[in-house]
Amino acid sequence: MLNKTEILAPAGNTEAVRAAVNAYADAVYLGGSMFSARAFAGNFDEKELLDTIDYCHRFGVKVYMAINTLLKNEEIQRLPSYVEPYYRQGVDGIIVQDMGVVSVLGKSFPDLPLHGSTQLSVSSSQGAAFLKSIGMTRFVPSRELSLSEITEIKKNVDIEVETFVHGAMCYSYSGRCLMSSFAGGRSGNRGRCAQPCRKQYASNDVNEYMLSLKDMCMLKSLSRLIDAGIDSFKIEGRMKKPEYVAATVTAYREVRDAYLAGESVEKLAEEQEKKLLDIYNRGGFYSGYYYTSNGKKMLANSRPNHTGIKVGRVNAVEKPYVDIKLDENVSAGDVLEIRGRNGDVELTCNVAAKAGKNVRLKAKSFRSIAKFNDVYRTRNGKLLEDIQNNIINADRKIELAAHVSAYADQPLELKLSTVEGKCSVSVEGPVCTQALNKPVTESQIVDKIKKTGGTDYVLGDITADVSDNLFVQISAVNNLRREALEQLGLQISQSYRRDGGAVRTGLPGAERPLENVKNNTVHGVTVGVSDADHVNIVKNYKWVSNVIVDYNVRKYADELKQDGFRVILALPEVLRQRELDRYSGLSGELGSFDGVMIRNYDELGILKKLDYKGLVIADASLYAYNDNAFDFYRENMGDVCFMCSNELTLDEIHGLSYDTLIKLYGHQKVMITANCIAGNYMNGCASRKMSRNVLTDDRGNRFYVRNDCAHCYNIIYNGVPTNMIDRLAETGISGKDCYIEFTIEDTNKVKDIMDSLELAMSGEKAVSMSVDQYTRGHYYKGID
Repeated sequence: MLNKTEILAPAGNTEAVRAAVNAYADAVYLGGSMFSARAFAGNFDEKELLDTIDYCHRFGVKVYMAINTLLKNEEIQRLPSYVEPYYRQGVDGIIVQDMGVVSVLGKSFPDLPLHGSTQLSVSSSQGAAFLKSIGMTRFVPSRELSLSEITEIKKNVDIEVETFVHGAMCYSYSGRCLMSSFAGGRSGNRGRCAQPCRKQYASNDVNEYMLSLKDMCMLKSLSRLIDAGIDSFKIEGRMKKPEYVAATVTAYREVRDAYLAGESVEKLAEEQEKKLLDIYNRGGFYSGYYYTSNGKKMLANSRPNHTGIKVGRVNAVEKPYVDIKLDENVSAGDVLEIRGRNGDVELTCNVAAKAGKNVRLKAKSFRSIAKFNDVYRTRNGKLLEDIQNNIINADRKIELAAHVSAYADQPLELKLSTVEGKCSVSVEGPVCTQALNKPVTESQIVDKIKKTGGTDYVLGDITADVSDNLFVQISAVNNLRREALEQLGLQISQSYRRDGGAVRTGLPGAERPLENVKNNTVHGVTVGVSDADHVNIVKNYKWVSNVIVDYNVRKYADELKQDGFRVILALPEVLRQRELDRYSGLSGELGSFDGVMIRNYDELGILKKLDYKGLVIADASLYAYNDNAFDFYRENMGDVCFMCSNELTLDEIHGLSYDTLIKLYGHQKVMITANCIAGNYMNGCASRKMSRNVLTDDRGNRFYVRNDCAHCYNIIYNGVPTNMIDRLAETGISGKDCYIEFTIEDTNKVKDIMDSLELAMSGEKAVSMSVDQYTRGHYYKGID
């Protein structure tokens, strides 16, 4: 564990790294040229990243590299060679999502620390224990967890916990969002999220940004998070500018350090939060889910981008001028917005003025300007200039101690060492001689040794032993200083290097025993049901082999088993720390089922703890994208069957070494959310009843929202189902091992789909269905 809570900064490019280092971050996280969840950040090519690792290490700043996307088979082949240079350079950890990546890196670089991404959506101590058991040293729990849940996990599992403390919040549980993928073909699991949660949606008479959350800011609660034992405070923002990085790192570092020094931090936190509001916020700041389970107050539902801070109100309109009464100081260069009924009007402030005064600014448009309109500042020019001058451009220096020796007939010698003594070098120059006329003095030599300008170093304590009547070329002193600094820098970098002795060449698992390939343990038609009506229809089709019952309708299992069906229990979409007690009797309950379907790593952890030996179906949310992921799950679960990935094409699915259950029909789950649409807009929490609501985006795309009050989450479904029944032959399975999933369908739709599949399996060419709109999902087009 760390000796103090780490301040972890985002870095989308080298400028942001410099900002983080100069703001005294403890660590940075960044992405390379491939496999990063921020594909549209600047990111780093190989040379830039290798240089960045050395640069950060000179200042004792750790570097964590994100390889937190899902990799296809042809991509994972390149993973070991891609990572090896960074491994040897001394990268401090790799952030991962894909279990295939975990397997490959764990076997290729066994001493390389792996950090579980928030994309894993781990929400309990059972999930955390599983991550530790597979060799992870740190993980980021779901952002939806409360502080009490995180504290409980920290108490129960000896693993470093990293939590987000500042920045943008996803509406969905991270890693459980496919909305961008299905609405626009840009997958968040591949680092290309188009942020559909920042769009407007209509439902009933409401049309606003229903899925847009406020940014998180935990400055005022940082002391509580420190006391909870959290190891690393993560700042979101690899797409943000260096000024944002510098300001947020400075704010959190100063509050942390003041609290650890025993000082009162309330006023400091308030001052720093006000600065950060000026830098970037969406509808103000909120404390995320640390203290609140959900609610409309968490939403930035009127504006999805930077809100700025309120600086005044319109006092009078005197065309072409607007008179503004100020509540805050403004400076020349500030960008102001007048928030009117018909839109926002942007102005550039050309004067400096104090709070309480008035300013007259010229406006180009008066369409939305009226007296008493609020005025916000969206760019604080003076604050940004101060950040540039006092943090970003105030390059951090490494303090060194030096000792120089100069005696006649002996080599000039310079010893340099870091203050803590971790690294030191001794470098010799030319032999000194007796001066014939004008000797070189000790002060002259020391003065030249001090000249470290243009480097990352500054000399603090300098001692010298210089004999009288000595001569040495001043240029030799300069050369000696440069050589010593270069050698010390190299030694600092080398202290982080790995020699590669632990590297295992080749791709682990590339040669699989033939008996393990294309092996599926669930045969026949499998149907998933979510309510009693589904059960009553499906049980009439005796050609169905397996029925997967949702956890909420598990009471129908005995009835289905009596009718001759193999019955599999589907555990909830999310299993949180606060709900673990509910599943204390799961071992006995599983005994009455023919198998279990798991949907997250917390449930996998429970099965591992129970030493469950029965059939396990891994839902698509466990993301088996590549053969190495399949290998990993087989090693950790034994008798396991896989639902096919929702983001692979048919060709990619058939190119895998393992069979999967291919979904022929079903409304795709595009989000699993803690925040509740019904609770926010339809009083769903008051009724505590499951309901189905409809959201419509600005292009007319529909999404269905179903609230699961028993487990306190929402499922958002694609409005049109994925359907391949009429192309059954093209799937390559001929109806033998396929999957049909019913979630929001009514009884008529369920019967129609079942009849259509029956016809398709009998060889009928024309399959008539009442599905008037449907999608082929990613089976043909795929994703990047």
